[in-house]
Amino acid sequence: MKKFGYAASAIMLGIMSAAAPAADFSYIGDLYVQGGTQGLGIGYAMPLTPWMGLHADINGFGISHTFTSGGNTYNGHLHLLSSGAYFDLFPIPSSAFRLTAGLLFNDDKLSGSAAPTNGTYTINGTAYIAPPGSSASASAKYPAVMPYFGLGFGHKPVATRGFGLTADLGVAYGNPRVSYTVSPVLAALAGPNNVAAEEQNIQNTVSHYRFYPVVQLGASYHF
Repeated sequence: MKKFGYAASAIMLGIMSAAAPAADFSYIGDLYVQGGTQGLGIGYAMPLTPWMGLHADINGFGISHTFTSGGNTYNGHLHLLSSGAYFDLFPIPSSAFRLTAGLLFNDDKLSGSAAPTNGTYTINGTAYIAPPGSSASASAKYPAVMPYFGLGFGHKPVATRGFGLTADLGVAYGNPRVSYTVSPVLAALAGPNNVAAEEQNIQNTVSHYRFYPVVQLGASYHF
């Protein structure tokens, strides 16, 4: 699905580039770069009429950090990689303010390996002595396709060429899915019911983040 999403966005970018010169005004489109909660990215926007248009982009970023869940400290890595295809509506003729809706295709994932705390792992609220060679890991991943709604500024179909600013503020919706894995010897100590309960505990925690905030700022060139 994620490969389909990136391909769909790339195809949309190509179609937009080919279709843009057919517009009945001199503005062709925006090439833009941006950064924010989706990472760093590049995109293209094209007009459909003087008051609506399309844009698509690809964003990504990665960072390692520690986080705590269920009494365990994880050495984690945040992986952001997404593409999006959006429809823009400009309700105020004299303004670059816009309403935006679309689809976010993503491969965003947070994963981590737990480090024993005082020689123990905590599973479903109970501390178990960490046997030699034991391990525990968890990951959370957003759905491959998420709807997006938001407000924005920039990409307005205008005849003036040159540099401009872009901004987006919105939310994408999708319930992250959790995977929790422990080594066999640790699973035997805790029991399958406690391992399953710990996975559900983590799932309950990450489900609070089903609304993914999107805040992106960037610069564009009108041509």
